[in-house]
Amino acid sequence: MGLTINSQPGLIGIKTTRGQLNIESRAAELNIHQEHGRVSLKTSRPAIEINQYEARAQIGYKSVSDITLELAHLGMQKAFEFIAQKTEEGNRLRAIEKGGNPVREIAIEKAWPQKQRQGGYTPITGPRFNATPGNVQITPPEVKNPSHIGYEAEFMSGELNINYNPGKVSIYMRQYPEVNIDVRL
Repeated sequence: MGLTINSQPGLIGIKTTRGQLNIESRAAELNIHQEHGRVSLKTSRPAIEINQYEARAQIGYKSVSDITLELAHLGMQKAFEFIAQKTEEGNRLRAIEKGGNPVREIAIEKAWPQKQRQGGYTPITGPRFNATPGNVQITPPEVKNPSHIGYEAEFMSGELNINYNPGKVSIYMRQYPEVNIDVRL
């Protein structure tokens, strides 16, 4: 009698598929447009005008028309003074009977006249000034959008695409277990 036992172990098979994660992204963008600041400036220069004619005229620097007019007035004044002086001398000579020596007195006055002192060369009046002030006109740029003065911004959000394929594990029997018992008689 013989007994034979044969056994075959059970085997399992494992099949795996790896998981896969794909991520695609687009960055967010912020576009800012800013206009250059522009200010318009208009200026006019200040001006000063200095008139020294009156001060210079007092020391003899005059225009021809003023000299002519002044000499005409002076000539008329001297003529009236001469007439007044001759009238006074005539009146004094006419009153010779009242006493005194009017001829001698008139001769002394004519020989040694009293000179009146004239002013020096320092001008009495100063120059005249006329000033025109300068002007600065500032014009700011026109504001089109008061909530964003001078700039415009546009925001584009980013995107994130995620694609996930999970991994798989498959378990199967590759070999089933077996036990054979053989009995011989």
